[in-house]
Amino acid sequence: MMRLRRYRVFLVLAIVTVAAFYRFTNIKQWEKASAMGLGSLKGLGVQDEIKSKPPPDSLAALDNKVDSFSPSGAGSLEPIPISLPIPNELPTTTPNWRAFTYDSETETLATPLPLTTINPPSESIPLPVTSSPALIAPEVIAEKGQGRLEPHPLGTTASQIHWTPLPEHFPVPTESIIQLPTGTPKSIPKIQFTFLKESSAAKTERERKLVSVKEAFKHAWAGYKQFAWMQDELSPVSGKFRNPFCGWAATLVDSLDTMWIMGLEDEFEEATAAVKNIDFTTSIRNDIPLFETTIRYLGGLLGAYDVSGEKYRILLDKAVELAEVLMGAFDTPNRMPMTFYQWKPAFASQPHRAQSRVVLAELGSLSVEFTRLAQLTKEPKYYDAVARITNALEQWQNNTQLPGMWPISVDASGCRKLDRSTFDPVYQEAQKSHYGSQSPPLKHSAPGSSKGATTGSEHQTIPKSAPNPGSAPGVSSSDSSGAHNSLSRVGTEAAHGAPAGKNAGHELGFGSSSEAGSAKEKRQLSDPPSFNGSNSQPKTTSVNSAAIEAKVLKEAECEPQGLASPPDMSSEQFTLGGQSDSVYEYLPKEYMLLGGLNEQYKTMYKQSVDVVREQLLFRPLVREDRKMLLSGTASMTGPKGAAVLKLQPEGTHLTCFAGGMFAIGAKIFGLESDMDIAAQLTEGCVWAYESTGTGIMPEIFHAVPCKDKKHCPWNETAWWDALDPAPGFREQTPKQQVQPLSNPTKAQSLPKPLEMKSKPVLEDNPLNDPLRKVKRQLGEANSSLEVASPAPQGSATAVELPVAAQTNSAVTPIYTPPPLPSHEEYAKGRIQSERLPPGFSKIISKKYILRPEAIESVFIMWRTTGDDHWRQKGWKMFTAIQDYTRTSIGNSAIDDVTSGMPVPLDSMESFWLAETLKYFYLLFSDPELVNLDEYIL
Repeated sequence: MMRLRRYRVFLVLAIVTVAAFYRFTNIKQWEKASAMGLGSLKGLGVQDEIKSKPPPDSLAALDNKVDSFSPSGAGSLEPIPISLPIPNELPTTTPNWRAFTYDSETETLATPLPLTTINPPSESIPLPVTSSPALIAPEVIAEKGQGRLEPHPLGTTASQIHWTPLPEHFPVPTESIIQLPTGTPKSIPKIQFTFLKESSAAKTERERKLVSVKEAFKHAWAGYKQFAWMQDELSPVSGKFRNPFCGWAATLVDSLDTMWIMGLEDEFEEATAAVKNIDFTTSIRNDIPLFETTIRYLGGLLGAYDVSGEKYRILLDKAVELAEVLMGAFDTPNRMPMTFYQWKPAFASQPHRAQSRVVLAELGSLSVEFTRLAQLTKEPKYYDAVARITNALEQWQNNTQLPGMWPISVDASGCRKLDRSTFDPVYQEAQKSHYGSQSPPLKHSAPGSSKGATTGSEHQTIPKSAPNPGSAPGVSSSDSSGAHNSLSRVGTEAAHGAPAGKNAGHELGFGSSSEAGSAKEKRQLSDPPSFNGSNSQPKTTSVNSAAIEAKVLKEAECEPQGLASPPDMSSEQFTLGGQSDSVYEYLPKEYMLLGGLNEQYKTMYKQSVDVVREQLLFRPLVREDRKMLLSGTASMTGPKGAAVLKLQPEGTHLTCFAGGMFAIGAKIFGLESDMDIAAQLTEGCVWAYESTGTGIMPEIFHAVPCKDKKHCPWNETAWWDALDPAPGFREQTPKQQVQPLSNPTKAQSLPKPLEMKSKPVLEDNPLNDPLRKVKRQLGEANSSLEVASPAPQGSATAVELPVAAQTNSAVTPIYTPPPLPSHEEYAKGRIQSERLPPGFSKIISKKYILRPEAIESVFIMWRTTGDDHWRQKGWKMFTAIQDYTRTSIGNSAIDDVTSGMPVPLDSMESFWLAETLKYFYLLFSDPELVNLDEYIL
């Protein structure tokens, strides 16, 4: 008993220790805790309980805390009344709001920044610059940016550091600033359909639907005000909040124009007054996502300023304040922006390049917002910033792997790294110090090894550390990529002051191996080389090794270039979907915004849609006779000029904007046949909505493409073939896994567990015969064991037996795999287990995150055609979304649109109020509200 009690004590101590260990190991980023102070550490771990403080005179506090997901019957025409009792008191637990709000007494930026540019230094640096000052490559010293970034609770308050205006390193000379086009705007063809007067019955029905949409907005807005006021997003299930976009109240700013359009003037006034308290000079993030900030914040402020008749000056002033911060991202040698801008002065004060691998949409989707700001402020630098991007895109458009379109990943650095062995005498001298009179080897491997060679190819593999002296400056090919990569990495490392030593210079070292095949060693430039097992020493040189090393580690020189494919890309993707969508969408919008005075955007749009029609559009196989199209993704693999195109027949929610884009392009550019394409693309997204059990389209899916776009009857067999494209391979794979050993002739061929160990056994042992043919699980190994020949009959000579065989007197049965499903059974099994609608071959992402693209195109099709078909489809979409996403305080993204009971993801992005509900509202509003011939949405 005493021993038992003692163990109980140890057990209790162990449990306490484990619990404490678990608790403290969940505290991340210890380095931040040391600088936070005791007061901040006291609040550690209580972020989940913090509720966002509601605005003064808030409309509502909700009755009860949100602890369940309750879909509502939004399909009714009757609006759902809001029950919002006025709270007796505000929540008792609130954060320190000074960290989130603008305080005129303590913050330095008491008034908006003036609408003037920062005076550049008197001596402007010509563009492009490839020498001093030394550039810092963002991809080396900064983390790869994320549009949505969930900060750790330790970092949810705004930084005490503020952005300040700084002199530019690469200013554009005043005389070189690209000006807004001038002249009399061209007459742009009419976009909107001429609607007839509706009947009173039709008006009543339309207005009842309109009220339901408006109620949905007020419901979610009330939840945001109660639980996430002045934060980026509401978490509509838990009642918490998120700040993925710098913590500048993204939902509030992004939704301003929707409030005005819906006639919610009180809410608009209250939100506009709150905008004054946003401080764009500091952030909870170390970087500013340029694209997300531009479309959500800058676009939100300017859209609200325009739609409200330019009556609220604070909206324009705050847009300018934000734009001044963002302009620092464009301070690069080629004026291509850093898409994730490190805004803090310690970093922003240093010269930088744009990254060599950026997302196309994040680079090319800034034009509408910055152009409108330039028009309103009469400040051309904002237009200059985006016009240079447009010029670069235009120059590259017909020189990509798929001429007419741009790949989703872009090298925006403006720098093509050169082979230093062709132009740097010190570098050349360094090579001589290693090789003497010999040329650097192209391959280096142990004798008899095939490593470093490629069979059946004319290309050779070159070690990363070995430069290729034969390659031309600025040219990278498959047989010189090793040196190219090495020099690029060394250059960027040195640009950040990497120490000159083995860690800094190992990329220029060369491996050595002996005849025994020893492992390669990394060397400094001053280490003696050894090739193919040779112990010969290099020739001596008078060049100082330290000086050579310092020179080599300096950033590699680069040749100026325009936009290009990122280095070492074996395959590139071209799509209207994610990572490139808004680049194409903005082309007709920018053309209209500039009054048709810049034909550049018209030309670029027409060239791009020519390729889309030919290469990306496909008709999906569907059961009903329904004309529709989807836009897939084209992958280009292979060297430029000989790349092979492969179409991925996918449908994505992001691509659903294309129907509306084709409709507007057809109207303003006179492309009449594109109206039919616009209708079919929009119908394809409506079909995707109607195909699932919830009536909501999944985020990403694959469809079965028809061979003929004009005639495509339903074919069940074709669907099964897409679900099981290689039944023969599938059937052969299990057979290969159970094949016996292929008759090895030596005992060494057997696995170690069956090593030969001998025991004397008499010849007349009944196990003798079975031992001549040992059977094994998963197959039969004839002759796989070397068994001594039996002695003549009657002798007592012992024979050698395997130990494994001595323990079993019975024969082990052969494993028989279960029967494989037939082609039809396999296809039907996938359909059932994955809940695949007819025509779907795979659903990559089953989520719905409240996206607006599909209803945007439905709205535009209604406004451009007047066909009531689109209103009917739009109402079905609205009711389905409300049924499955509505919570007691808002609407939540859901995890699976194919499930009858999808799980809410506790996320409500700003575009639900800013775009999705706005398009639903405009679909049922009077057509003259936000006329498409007067506004650009």
